[in-house]
Amino acid sequence: MASAKKQKKSKVEFISACEMEKMDDCKLKLTITVGSERFREGLQHAYNRTKNYFNMPGFRKGKAPRKMIEQMYGRDVFYEDALNFVLPDAYEAALDKHEIEPVYRPEIEPGEMSEKDGAIITIVTFIRPEVEIEEYNGLKYPNADSEATEEDIEKALKAEQEKNSRQVSVSRSAEMGDVVTINFKGFMDGEPFEGGAGEEHDLTLGSGQFIPGFEEQVVSHVPGDEFNVEVTFPEEYHHPDYAGKAATFEVEVLDVKANELPEIDDEFAEDVSEFDTLEEFKADLAKRITESKTANLENNRRSHIMKKLIEIAKMDVPEEMYLGRLDDMMNDFAHNIQMRGMDIESYMRFTQTSEESLKASWRKQAENDVTGMLALEAVAKKEDIAVTDEDFEKRVAEASGKEGDDLAELIKEMHPHRRKELERSIKCEKALDLVMEKAVASDDEQFEEELTEEQGEN
Repeated sequence: MASAKKQKKSKVEFISACEMEKMDDCKLKLTITVGSERFREGLQHAYNRTKNYFNMPGFRKGKAPRKMIEQMYGRDVFYEDALNFVLPDAYEAALDKHEIEPVYRPEIEPGEMSEKDGAIITIVTFIRPEVEIEEYNGLKYPNADSEATEEDIEKALKAEQEKNSRQVSVSRSAEMGDVVTINFKGFMDGEPFEGGAGEEHDLTLGSGQFIPGFEEQVVSHVPGDEFNVEVTFPEEYHHPDYAGKAATFEVEVLDVKANELPEIDDEFAEDVSEFDTLEEFKADLAKRITESKTANLENNRRSHIMKKLIEIAKMDVPEEMYLGRLDDMMNDFAHNIQMRGMDIESYMRFTQTSEESLKASWRKQAENDVTGMLALEAVAKKEDIAVTDEDFEKRVAEASGKEGDDLAELIKEMHPHRRKELERSIKCEKALDLVMEKAVASDDEQFEEELTEEQGEN
């Protein structure tokens, strides 16, 4: 504990003064004064880092004194780099002094700077809104049954039947869903074009594998048919030389295959399962579906109650909180992509997406995440919910797989910001547990989506 106080004191010493002004409920302006001694440290750091870039007559690179460089290039030549050196510690010290927890990256405006007087920095930072929440006891969730229904069982049987289907050649004309084997050759302005030909190519009609309009023109043809397909490449086609242009394909149908479904009977049950009869297989399906729905039911209930908490919570969330959450989601997504062996830039080129389009698709989830967290924090505050050392150690142990001295060392070395985030997450979970304990089942409530065994498997 003594070391924590000492660390906090040393942070505050990075600034000589800091005034705070409230601009609105979630926006603060900090006017920070960095003392001359600290700013001189920044200037010396800037000089040491950049001195090799300056050409001074009579001196080898990196050997010219700082004062001579300042005389030739201007007294403020190192100011920007010096400010970048002192800024992180100064900002953190200001946050500590006023006990501020920012929710988004700050807006920074440098002020007057000099070696004699130090530097003045104006920083606008954003904080959590005040949240009011009442009447969260006795919230209702659907009185759902997790037992497998006949419809559930039939649906599972149908899925198993389709999984075990086989393709057989048919003599009828091709229909959507069939697999046709074709030869094709494409022409643009009467000339063949690169990538426009193929032999014995299997095409599932309706898959969207080919240019829009192509597959529809293959429908109704039988093996042996030879015909032309007229299409136009999309305006946003990935090959710019083809975009928006008309093309003609000479097509020959070699074969048409359709899915043949097995009969659902005892023989089918024996083939796809460990059971000898269809009734035994259906009983096992019912058991597994019920287990899956039961496991999923609690998650559905918690999600339902979370939506109600968000609805009853009164808050004015700053846009910056949503932007911060979207930044976090982007960072997590990029990390996951990297773990799969691809960088985020390559992924976006391959999928023809952008950071803006990805964030737009996540916007609703980001809003739910932020408002849900704020609502639960408000409940935790009203209920005086605390996070004990045991709570924290358990969470870190579960996440890291460490125990004993290794766990203690990990917690000791954890960054204070990371610790706060974990404590906040634990506190929110405890708040939701409390709300769920007091929630009640109701026949008048409905889940937004019907509870199914597929949901339970996701």
